[in-house]
Amino acid sequence: MKVLVTGATGFVGSAVTRRLLEAGHDVRVLVRDPAKLAAVGLDVDDVVQGDITDRAAMDRALAGVDAALGIAGTFREPNLSDERYREINVEAVRILVELAKQHGLKRVVHCSTVGIHGNVKGPAATEASPIVPDGIYEVTKAEGDRLARELGRELGLEVVVLRPTPIYGPGDTRLLKLFKMASKSRLIMLGDGKAGYHLVHIDDLADAFLLALDGAGVPGEAYIIGGPEQPSLNELIGTLASILGQDDQKTIRLPAGPVRLLGHACEIVCRPFGIDPPIYRRRVDFFINNRRYDIAKARTELGYRPQVTMRRGLEQTAAWYREQGML
Repeated sequence: MKVLVTGATGFVGSAVTRRLLEAGHDVRVLVRDPAKLAAVGLDVDDVVQGDITDRAAMDRALAGVDAALGIAGTFREPNLSDERYREINVEAVRILVELAKQHGLKRVVHCSTVGIHGNVKGPAATEASPIVPDGIYEVTKAEGDRLARELGRELGLEVVVLRPTPIYGPGDTRLLKLFKMASKSRLIMLGDGKAGYHLVHIDDLADAFLLALDGAGVPGEAYIIGGPEQPSLNELIGTLASILGQDDQKTIRLPAGPVRLLGHACEIVCRPFGIDPPIYRRRVDFFINNRRYDIAKARTELGYRPQVTMRRGLEQTAAWYREQGML
């Protein structure tokens, strides 16, 4: 197929683009800075320069393609206004779906996030679990998720939404702080560490995108995409410590509640002066929020079969961090 990918210079977009090229698809990418394609190791002939919020650029990018993968977005950029979040994570979705219908595309696959389910209460969250976003990023991603599915049904266009769990793998740095934490002989933990932290390796996520592109999944539906295991934070850090040679790591546990209150106070004091607070609630929430998800629907309807075990994926990522001199 002729496939448009937005966000091809990002971690997820570049991995998916690479997989599409390997599979023999004819790929077009929409990027703001074409020079960044070489930086992520991509050699793509069909490049459209532009922004996903620019309707004219999207119109050019969608002309003559069979399907589109909407991966571009923004991820918790502290200096971004709420309006810009909404432009990128909501209105750009509207532009993509509307123009895809006008150009006669067969299918659109939209990248959402499990973050829209918030702190999971009780059993592992499914796609039918409550949508309880926390913060402007999650709020706008939830709006874009719903808009993609509803507008697709309204226009008669096949739209499938993927909700990845926290993504990791060689090439990404979002878990670097966790790796550095686990590399110490002494670890300070907030809370009991029993909360789930369900990851998905970038290779498994790329597989899910290709499955959805090739016609798997029900139009108008969303699918949680996670790894084969549902570890607790304790299990994740324990595995990391073992990989990083800290089998005898000592853990000091602090109660999360008082530290979170302190973080709230720091935010109140620091933000009016434009100072980044040394402690803030989101950092504490990392230790206590439950991120455990059920991928049964993706297995059944997408044919999704995650292959990368947590240990193997973490070993690959640790090796890449070391190669880059980050760890």
